[in-house]
Amino acid sequence: MKLIDTHAHLDEIEDIQGALTRAKEAGVWAIVGVGADLTSNEKILELANQYGGFVLPALGLHPWRLNTDDLEANFALIERNLPQCLALGEVGLDFAIETPRDKQEKILRRLLAVAFREQKPVLLHARRAWGEALALLKSFKIEKAVLHWYSGPADILREVLESGYLISATPAVAYSERHREAICLAPLRQLLLETDAPEIYRGRPSEPKDLLLTLDSVSKLKNQEPEEIARQTFANAQDFFGLPLA
Repeated sequence: MKLIDTHAHLDEIEDIQGALTRAKEAGVWAIVGVGADLTSNEKILELANQYGGFVLPALGLHPWRLNTDDLEANFALIERNLPQCLALGEVGLDFAIETPRDKQEKILRRLLAVAFREQKPVLLHARRAWGEALALLKSFKIEKAVLHWYSGPADILREVLESGYLISATPAVAYSERHREAICLAPLRQLLLETDAPEIYRGRPSEPKDLLLTLDSVSKLKNQEPEEIARQTFANAQDFFGLPLA
């Protein structure tokens, strides 16, 4: 089986060489390394250069990382390097944190303008802000976006899917009811697989090889063979990111 981990914070993994080796052994053909701030974006670019063709870079500004002194430097790095990268991400809105909503929305608008100009897919984080995030995607006429680890309301999910956007499944699909409900509703053709590594699931930090856990849980939930889930989600990722993988 061929798999693509479409969302991993590789810069936060301690044993990166070991994690990449184990991912390859598990059948992972590529990993989308996402950035969250200036430091992580720089590290993702380094890893993509070091592991070209296997680590694929996405540059972003996470809503949790907006209260720093290097925002403008990060914007400059994104604008300078995004044309050569796979996608914009991780970006988004999180109304469960203290950062004012207007500040979050202002920054996301600025980032989406760059994504639209460069015609790049968007990897979107949304928490308690699903409708607002979707509205901004549509207002900027973003053609390709994935709402990562979607666990929001079913009515907004239907609008997400009707808009042609995708959602992604994480290892949490094994136990998170809201996440499971979303994955059940989404057609397989609009689904990606990810780990969000090194996110902790049931007390254990994850790494890209744990994409097999995501695959197994989605297979059971959809009542389809793992090989079919892998085939379709691999094709989805190829199309979404414009990957010429064999």
